[in-house]
Order: sequence, then structure tokens, then C-alpha cells
Amino acid sequence: MFPLTRVQVASRAVLRLFHLILVTFSLRSSRLPRWIRWLRFLFWTWWFIAIWTQSLIFAQTIDCNLDCILRHLLTFFQTLSHAFFVVVNFHLGFRVEQDQMEEVVICETSDPWLAFTVLAMILPILGVEYLVYSNASENAYRILIYHLKTSPSHVALQMQFISFILEVMKVNIRVRQAKQQLQLLARELSSRWPQCKQRPEYFDQQSYRIKDLKRRYNEIYNLFDRINDFFGASLLIIIIVFFALFVCNSYWLFVDVRTNPLRIYVILLNLGFIFNVALQMSTACWHCQQSDNLGRQIGCLISKLVKPQGSKRYNDLVSEFSLQTLHQRFVVTAKDFFSLNLRLLSSMFAAVVTYLVILIQFMFAERSSRG
Repeated sequence: MFPLTRVQVASRAVLRLFHLILVTFSLRSSRLPRWIRWLRFLFWTWWFIAIWTQSLIFAQTIDCNLDCILRHLLTFFQTLSHAFFVVVNFHLGFRVEQDQMEEVVICETSDPWLAFTVLAMILPILGVEYLVYSNASENAYRILIYHLKTSPSHVALQMQFISFILEVMKVNIRVRQAKQQLQLLARELSSRWPQCKQRPEYFDQQSYRIKDLKRRYNEIYNLFDRINDFFGASLLIIIIVFFALFVCNSYWLFVDVRTNPLRIYVILLNLGFIFNVALQMSTACWHCQQSDNLGRQIGCLISKLVKPQGSKRYNDLVSEFSLQTLHQRFVVTAKDFFSLNLRLLSSMFAAVVTYLVILIQFMFAERSSRG
């Protein structure tokens, strides 16, 4: 092993700090003493009960308009989603079986690209939180309370989603390495010099390399299967919450742009929430689409390994590898409800426009009913 460079050391520090953030928000449970897990679980339980009780009391004392209803719904969905993650990870931390104790951990790597991705996504989140609390005096009391109640859960959902993106990026690195090895093998087998490469004995001698690629492909498929098992439910919940956040903040942006006098701070705040959701969703869908594309490219490269000069044993092995790539696809799903790819992104933005128009119609109807 070569010693780490300064960039790799800094990258590992960033990723370990990110893992510490996940542990703080109760999104990871491994390698922690039992009493710390209990304290963390009791703290978050008290926090959620206090928020839900306060929201219930506050909702009964005032007459909510459309804006108030949206904020209460977002508070409930975000805190309930975070509470689900807290309960699930608390339960996982006490499982006895070793294979069930293993969690998806990214802090052990030192890839600069992963660290750069973490920083590129966390810095806008910190910028939005700074806008919220640095201009707290300009907000109405109900809006300030909404941000105070939802900020921890909102940040936790984003951190969980960023950790999912990093895991897909890590597996994609291995997929690209397998593709390069397959390209190298195909290039060597297509060479006609020297003449000994055209003999069946030579292709039989290369069978071990194809078996190694088949085994590596199966390992990568198991990694994607593990990602789907670990992040499947959380992906389904987070994408639903992100969709609601995108629609509501787009609606509030529309309302604030039409409000006189124009408040630049509020417009920037809503744009910040929209930008973070769009950035994370676009990044996740793009990397998942890359996984699918790389898997398809590997399947196309296998056809170049078929050689008429090869023996039946060699060509059967290549055919088996080709069938494996057809049945074991590198697809990331949210509990099989939908696959994450660029098509999901386009359909999601189309649905945002539809629901945004509905909210705007409700806004005009509410204003006309009040005279």
C-alpha cells in the first residue's frame, strides 16, 4: 500500500466528518456503545413528541389558510420520515447477526471525487440554513417556528440522500474498472497476431479471465442489490418528501414574487430550497442512469468475445456471461415502485408543474372567497 497523498488524507477527513453527521442525525448505528444509542434514541423521541404536540395545539388555536396548511403538512411529513429513520437504525443497531450488523459506510474511502461531491452538496445546504437563521427577525413568528421545527429533519433527509449518492458513485467506479478490463480482453482476443491467438487452445486458456469477469460482475450486482435493500424504503420516503418540498417552495416563490414590496431575502430562501432539491435529485438520477448505461455497455462488449475459432466450452462460457448481463441489470429502485434514472427526473418535474398550477388555483380561489 502506498502512503496517502495530502488530497486523499483531506478527502478521508471530509468523508469521516460526513459519517459523523450521519451518526449525529441517527442515520447510522454501527460502532457505537449501547448507552449512546439509547441516549440518542431518547433525545430524538422527545424532540419528535414535542414537535407533534406543539403543532397539534397550534393548529387548534388558529384558523389556517392554504399557506398554514402546507407548512403543517410539510412539518408532519419531514419529521415523520426522520422518525422512521431513527427507529429503523435504532433497531438495526441491536441486531445480533453479523451480516445484519453491517451498514453502508463510506468514511473508509479516500476518493477525492466523493469528498468533492459531499462538499458541493453540503455547502448549499449550509448556505440556506444560514439564510434562515441570519434573517430570523424578518420572518413571521409562524414561519420562524416552522423552520425551527423542520430544519433538523430536513437536513437529515438530505444527508441520507447524499450518502445514497456516494454509494452509487463508489459502485460505479468498480463498474468502470470491470468495463475497462473487458475492453482490454476484447482487444487482445481480436488481435490476429501472432497466429497462435487464432487456435482454440488459446481461447480455452483465456477462459479464466472471463470467469473472473463473471465473478466480478456478480459481485457488483450484489452491491447494487445491497444498496436497494439498505436505501429502498428511505429513497421512496425521501423522494416523496422532496417532491412535496419542491412543489410548496415553488408555490411560495410564486407568491413572494407577486408580493409588494418585493423581499429579496424570502425569494433567495425559496430559491435555495428549490436548488438543493433539484441538485440532489438530478445528481442521484444521473449517477443511477450511468449505472444502467455502463451495465448495458458491458453487455454489448461481451458479443465481441464470441469467436468461431474457439471451442464449444469457451463460447458457452461467453453465452452464459451474456445471459447474466441480461438478467442481472444494474438498476437502483425505491422498493420496486420506480427506478431512479433520468426518465424519473423528467416525469417528476412535469408533475411539479401540474401540482403547482393546482395550488395557484386554490390560492386565487381562497383570495376571491375572502373578498
